[in-house]
Amino acid sequence: MGVKLPRQKESLLIIRFFYLLNRLIPLSDYTKLKLFLNLEWIFDRFSHEYSFKYFTIEEHPIRIYTKKLLEKLISKKDRVLDLGCHEGKMSNYLADIAYEVVAVDNDSKAIENAKLKYGTKKNLQFYNIDAIEYLQNSTDKFDVLILSHILEHIDNPSEFIQNFSKFFNYIYIELPDFDKNYLNHYRTKLEMKLIYTDNDHIIEFDRFEILELLNKNNLTILEASHIYGIHRIWCQVKK
Repeated sequence: MGVKLPRQKESLLIIRFFYLLNRLIPLSDYTKLKLFLNLEWIFDRFSHEYSFKYFTIEEHPIRIYTKKLLEKLISKKDRVLDLGCHEGKMSNYLADIAYEVVAVDNDSKAIENAKLKYGTKKNLQFYNIDAIEYLQNSTDKFDVLILSHILEHIDNPSEFIQNFSKFFNYIYIELPDFDKNYLNHYRTKLEMKLIYTDNDHIIEFDRFEILELLNKNNLTILEASHIYGIHRIWCQVKK
């Protein structure tokens, strides 16, 4: 939802201060552009981190939107595998809307914490195991695969998708949106170092790249949204 603003905006002292400071700084336009892009990256990161300290899980706008979307996409009959669940925040509310949720992660400490926080739900199980190993050795059949902030960590996302897609009918994918604003494209042109969302990301996809990747890997895109700086894509696996 956007906003409707008065034509005459309030004059804020802090903005006037920084415009004055900008005029007084004896730097070239190129140097100022790089400086301000780096500062924007830093303050954007701080703002995002503090949003999770200020808003509760139930109140955070990103989580509210994600939960509403999943409620629309996943039915009470679905069996869901949450791959790379970490401490189980998404697994927990998936269990509220799905028939059963199995959540796996290679991080044993994260799985321990997930069990402590959410282990009382009868339709939610956590396993410290490799996901492919689990699927190959399990007789259970799943409807939906959840890949929430996984693909950006993978060296070869095409191979990764191919390895997992055969076990499922649908895949929900969530990952950072490189196109969340135009400043990332300025950073690319200037070959700047501060251009990623998180330090351990290998790939960050723009909106064309992620859709192309999925189309090339036997997935039909049924729904896609790109708000709050996140790609959220619901795919059907072609059989």
